[in-house]
Amino acid sequence: MLGTIRQLGLEELIASKRCRERDLVVAMLVQRLIAPCSKLATTREWHDTTLAQELGVEDAGENELYAALDWLLKRQERIENKLANRHLSEGAVVLYDLTSSSYYGRRCPLAVYGHNRDGSKEPCIAYGLLADRDGRPISVDVYEGNTG
Repeated sequence: MLGTIRQLGLEELIASKRCRERDLVVAMLVQRLIAPCSKLATTREWHDTTLAQELGVEDAGENELYAALDWLLKRQERIENKLANRHLSEGAVVLYDLTSSSYYGRRCPLAVYGHNRDGSKEPCIAYGLLADRDGRPISVDVYEGNTG
């Protein structure tokens, strides 16, 4: 998985220069693809594989993983612009889909009652995905569940 990420140039899309946060984000991405689990379980899984060692993040704790996600969120617009420059051209056809997911937690300010597309009566979160004509994701936005 790490080799494929490198072949696609995903590391450079996340950040042009190598840094601890980029390595943590890439390690979490690989872990999510191989065996999805919580952040705490992710740090435990890394003790049984060479992934964390390969990226130099074997000493990371779950709080550092959450901080790396905050770092990534601040870079979202920059990453989306790089993806758009790579995959879209002037006048390109884009695809946009808005959907929702039920939310069963208690502390998400975006989870509100709205038009839940799965028919559930639970609060939901809405999100939209912009993709190029081949279905490659370019951008994602998250909205309150009652957003039309």
